Amino acid sequence: MRARMAIAGLFGAVALPAAAMDLSDAWGVYQTQGPTYLASVHERQAGQEYKELGKAGLLPNISSTAYWKRVDGTSEQDNVLGNSVESDLEYDSKGAVVELRQPLFNKQRMAEYRQGKQRTLFSDAVFDVKTQESAVSLASRYFAVLLALETIDLAKVKLNNLENQVKSAKRRYELGDGTVIDVDQASARRDLAQAELIEAEDNLLVARRLLQELLGVLPEEMSTLRTEFPTPPLEPPTLQDWISDARANNPTIIARSRSLDIADQEVDRAKAGHWPTLDFVAAYNDTESDSVSTQNQTNKYGSVGVEFRMPIFTGGATSAQVRQASANRELANDQLNSSREEVLSGTTREFRGVQSGEQRVRALETAVVSSERAQESARKGFQAGTSTNLDILNAEEQAFIARRDLLEAKLRYLLSRLRLAASVGSLGEDDIQQANEYLGPSLPMHPSVDLGGEAPPMEDR
Repeated sequence: MRARMAIAGLFGAVALPAAAMDLSDAWGVYQTQGPTYLASVHERQAGQEYKELGKAGLLPNISSTAYWKRVDGTSEQDNVLGNSVESDLEYDSKGAVVELRQPLFNKQRMAEYRQGKQRTLFSDAVFDVKTQESAVSLASRYFAVLLALETIDLAKVKLNNLENQVKSAKRRYELGDGTVIDVDQASARRDLAQAELIEAEDNLLVARRLLQELLGVLPEEMSTLRTEFPTPPLEPPTLQDWISDARANNPTIIARSRSLDIADQEVDRAKAGHWPTLDFVAAYNDTESDSVSTQNQTNKYGSVGVEFRMPIFTGGATSAQVRQASANRELANDQLNSSREEVLSGTTREFRGVQSGEQRVRALETAVVSSERAQESARKGFQAGTSTNLDILNAEEQAFIARRDLLEAKLRYLLSRLRLAASVGSLGEDDIQQANEYLGPSLPMHPSVDLGGEAPPMEDR
């Protein structure tokens, strides 16, 4: 698939970049040293051997046996007079056999051969599934860190503004121009903002750890969103086109289809237990004193022939295996149908997420401008006596929510585009690079936690 080829091209990426890490850098590090990704690579490598294991059952099998035994005992035989004569037995018995066996007719081995090829294709499909999921998961965790970092910055700005509002309310109260209600309202909002900042710092700690779980390391800085945020139209433009593409190319559906093929071959393999087998057998024997009756003799001979085996009764095991394999085939078919519906529902959800995400981003951009204007108007109105202190506090809260919602909407939009590409099995380096183009400015991974100075690293708190 395109995803496997495109993403594999980044496998040579090297260690953590010295500058701020962006999404492309994170993907390169993940492919190089991410334990989850490397596990899927090794799983696929193991799966490639299934076709060789299946083919081996149809090829000649050559084996050899060698033995050496020391015989020490007695032998009793009747002579012509009917008397028992005892003689000592002391000799070595040794020999070697080399045998070649080539299946000529074996339906079970043929089913295993076809099944081995399907298992290899299944491992390829599973790798594609995990690669697509890994790219989405990495982007999701990367964006979660960005959201937490940006939320901390917004929360600090909000807390700083509310702290100034508290000081202003206290001065007005001391001068007789304000009320204790104004002070209490500003203090309450300030305390809530402090709690929001603490929660944002906790979210960052968790988000950073989840990103490190995938990468194995963490950068000192990360690239965050640019101010410009274009939303190009989807290609193809209609939902039906995306659904058709997902139905044909989604790696999960393909993996389930391979699983059904494996189950079909398992039914054939079980039914083959009722059939006879025919093998070509060639052997060479070299023995000395092979038994009591051949003491001190040397035998060297070869043999060539065919061996026919016909199962007659196995206690009902073969029939039970056929019934079991048939039930598992129906299970695989049901799982395929279920996965197909889930994929199509997910494709619909992400397609709509991109479309509505664009509208939500544009609406929130307007909302941010409006909330900032309302914030400024509330301050001017308060100075003119037409607004209250509560109006300023509400405007401050509204501006904070609008900015944070806009940031979250942008990240959700990018993630929806990646998930939509993954739903049709096409998520690759180009999609990651397109998302990466939205990133630019860098943010430190260890933001300060107070308004007056730097804080120690998160791990040291």
